[in-house]
Amino acid sequence: MTQHRDARERAIMTFVFLTVFLGWVGFSIPFPVFSPLFLTPAAPLLDEGVSNGVRIQLLGVGLALYPLGQIIGSFLLGRASDRYGRKQTLMFALTLTVLGSLMLALGVMSSLIYLLLLGRFIAGLGEGSVAIVQSLASDASSVQTKARNFAFIGIAMDLGFVVGPLAGGAILGDVSSGVSPMHWALPFWLAAALFVVNLLLVPVFLKGGGGAVHTAASTPRSMAGAMMPLMLVSFCTFWSIMSFFDFFPVYFVQVYGTEPMQLGINAALLSAPLVAAGLVVGRLVNRVGARAVAMLAFTLMGLGQYAFLQANTEPAHIPAVIAIAVGITFGQTATSVLVSDAAPTEAQGQALGLYRAVTVLAAAMAALTGGWLAAANPGHPFLGAVLACGIGGVILCLPRQKRVQC
Repeated sequence: MTQHRDARERAIMTFVFLTVFLGWVGFSIPFPVFSPLFLTPAAPLLDEGVSNGVRIQLLGVGLALYPLGQIIGSFLLGRASDRYGRKQTLMFALTLTVLGSLMLALGVMSSLIYLLLLGRFIAGLGEGSVAIVQSLASDASSVQTKARNFAFIGIAMDLGFVVGPLAGGAILGDVSSGVSPMHWALPFWLAAALFVVNLLLVPVFLKGGGGAVHTAASTPRSMAGAMMPLMLVSFCTFWSIMSFFDFFPVYFVQVYGTEPMQLGINAALLSAPLVAAGLVVGRLVNRVGARAVAMLAFTLMGLGQYAFLQANTEPAHIPAVIAIAVGITFGQTATSVLVSDAAPTEAQGQALGLYRAVTVLAAAMAALTGGWLAAANPGHPFLGAVLACGIGGVILCLPRQKRVQC
């Protein structure tokens, strides 16, 4: 019996790792292309006569539509996976992602801005699949393996976000002399192909429904109320995480005038401590508990981002960046385990969908607020992240809530 469970867990986690990795590669391949597509006059999306101000406004809309779709899709699809089964809901989510990616590619090739924007929103809705695969990992895990399995999801995301942008930048190449609409659209076509592969993997790895169907899950209001302290902790965690991810390149450009190629190398090098921390965080959670690891994450991220601001040369930032990266991995894993452990089996999809929606909301708000803070001073977004760590730590120290009852 134990061997059968272990074999099933390995098969599901192999699928989860592949799905998340391919999904994040597909999501991030167009990453280096998206902004130039709006801002480069030679790009096929907008007429050359469109002003720079209008281009920036349209880019802002395009950037905002994806997380908006994620927030809606994560909660709705996570809850649907509890009611209708993981496999069916995941296939629906991945179909949405394929459809959105195809619309993005066709919008670029045909210079239809409305089609591209609609595709961006639909692709964001489909990205709610992350909540479903987290639920699959929770379903398959034992108490001893849950943290390790959730950490593997984080590693898959980190690796995917390294491979994707590098591949997308290499595909597009130099656009200064102008390239064809098909060339501009190629990263989006490739992303759609990867999502199709993801979709085809579902029936191969998931037999039956891919998870139990539950009809007695708690209502959205009761779930949100019961999980509020943990959701606030998760919000603070991802505010700090995304403040660093979004604004450390901005800081290097503003303070040191760092070139784009070096920024790309810096981002790739950041994956090393992220992955290394992912390999040990599961054992650490099992040894000291997810709550202690979450507190350690706040400490590492808070002190690390404060130390980041004290460095006065680019190499001097390295120790702080390593501490921040370890804190990021610890925080991602610990908060997901805390939320999963607090929810009953029949509401894992709903709880993790709400968790995913909250983290995306934190990322969006951190980006908006950080842009305003960075305009005042390059270091202010990091001070905001330090404050978020302090608030999260205080909430984490409050009396523990009971497990959610359905």
